[in-house]
Amino acid sequence: MARIKRARRWPGEPGARAPRRPKTTAPPAAPRKRAAPPELRPFQREGVEELAAAGWRALLADAPGCGKTPQALVAIAENARTLCPALIVVPPSVLHNWQAEAERWLPGIRVQVLDKVDSPLRRGVHLTITTWDLAAVRREALLGYGFRLLVCDEAHYAKNPETQRYAAIQALAARCPHLILLTGTPVLNDVDELEALFALFGEDRPPMIRRLLEDVAPDIPRKRRVSLYAEIPADIRREYEQVVAEFADWLDDYLPRVVGVAEAPEAADRALAAEPLAKLAYLRRILGRGKVPAAAAWIGEMVRRGEPVVVFGHYADVLDLLGQALAKLGIAYVRLDGSTPAETRTAAVAAFQRGDVPVFLGSSAAREGITLVRSAHLLRLERDYVPAYEEQAEDRIRRIGQTRTTTIWYLHAENTIDQRISEIVEEKRRLVAQTIGSATVESTELDEILDVWRRVPALRAGVPLVASNPRASIDLPEFPVKARSVQAVLLDPARWPLDAVQREVRRRGLRVKDVQRVTGGIRLVCRALSAFQGAQVRLVQLAPGLAVAIGRRAQADADRMRAGRRVRRIRSRRVGLSWPAP
Repeated sequence: MARIKRARRWPGEPGARAPRRPKTTAPPAAPRKRAAPPELRPFQREGVEELAAAGWRALLADAPGCGKTPQALVAIAENARTLCPALIVVPPSVLHNWQAEAERWLPGIRVQVLDKVDSPLRRGVHLTITTWDLAAVRREALLGYGFRLLVCDEAHYAKNPETQRYAAIQALAARCPHLILLTGTPVLNDVDELEALFALFGEDRPPMIRRLLEDVAPDIPRKRRVSLYAEIPADIRREYEQVVAEFADWLDDYLPRVVGVAEAPEAADRALAAEPLAKLAYLRRILGRGKVPAAAAWIGEMVRRGEPVVVFGHYADVLDLLGQALAKLGIAYVRLDGSTPAETRTAAVAAFQRGDVPVFLGSSAAREGITLVRSAHLLRLERDYVPAYEEQAEDRIRRIGQTRTTTIWYLHAENTIDQRISEIVEEKRRLVAQTIGSATVESTELDEILDVWRRVPALRAGVPLVASNPRASIDLPEFPVKARSVQAVLLDPARWPLDAVQREVRRRGLRVKDVQRVTGGIRLVCRALSAFQGAQVRLVQLAPGLAVAIGRRAQADADRMRAGRRVRRIRSRRVGLSWPAP
């Protein structure tokens, strides 16, 4: 009979072995002290006790900001012999955040992260963390592991029983004696989604633990929503009205330039099969671009008042154009969207929270797993069809730790589909409140139309039409040499949007290894200075506020060693690159 090897215990767990001493005559080094885990708040402690009373089979549906993650982790820590090994399934955007939280709340725990299809699945660990899609792909391997607890974060990802994702979670849940589903938004559109979550537990309906932030943290300041109306440029308005009147006329011309000529017929068929949805998305992109000047002017005014701002948008090209508008105003920002790597994601949040930059731009990928309480103001460029998604984004700035009243600004364009979408969202919000309850939020509308962008010279040029520039790409000059000869790209963020330049640099075959602030701008480091002969490069100006550092690559090992020594001398004298003379 095959022996089943039990997961090893972490230090401090009953039955854990004392660590082996190294075979040496020297006295053993003093053990390194681990930081003590934080203390749960009283309501979080109650949540852990309720999970235990339910046999660790429950739907934990506390509102966003209540701390569902630490409740689940502490429940595991205090009942490790019963619940380990445990599998935690999370959205990809918070994968490494869960790893960090596990190490913070459970010092000494053994964790493995499955972030790739071929990531090794090791035995002898307490927690295995992976994503929803990888759980479906690696379903068979996970089913054979012998997990005792399954934790699903943002469990509304399993709202549709017809998906492979749902089938994988259902199979894993059937094998695990314990199941904890975490979601602050158990109802997105209708009650059937909540029933789909309950069905994962089998025949026995589990308890739903639901507390609102106002109930458990009465010291959290209130939240209010403000509708802010903006005038959009005349050419954008004409494009919008033309699309409303003639949807079919632009489809054949537009799709080839977006997806490529070879893919256009198939993409056109798909779009025509769902014509209303395709038309609506296109109209929303047009309106989003039309709001960019007003949004940039509003952000500029807030920044002048000393207010950091969080901005959420849906479409990449709209966020691109907003970044370009902020660059014209000399406003620094960070951006987090679906293409942002994990390490850059963490750096962006930290830079905003520290106060290094006053503006945070985010897409739907930023609405989960991050805290942005430095800001008390959040601007939404578009309404989301799902009110729960809006509230997830709103609660990035209204969480435990926020000390000011938070204001959510919704930017609308008058006499457009914005009004109809708002009505649909508010109707869904009433349904959710009737089903599971929701916080009471003050809502107001401003009578004044935001047209201050007309008085901002830097924004008078407006934004390109969707039809004329679908990708909202910037015109980055060509490099004077091959990519392998480029050591760094230097830019003035008041002239060139950082995120757009980074994308263009990557598209040209360069990898940005570091982002550094230098005199008068930002340096995107693509290769180490020691990789060039004599550790010497020269700056070539491509355009006002944009330059590249180029040099001759060191070929022999001796050349690279000499270059390395020179780099160390340069650093000791604190000499670095600066802007070339005009």
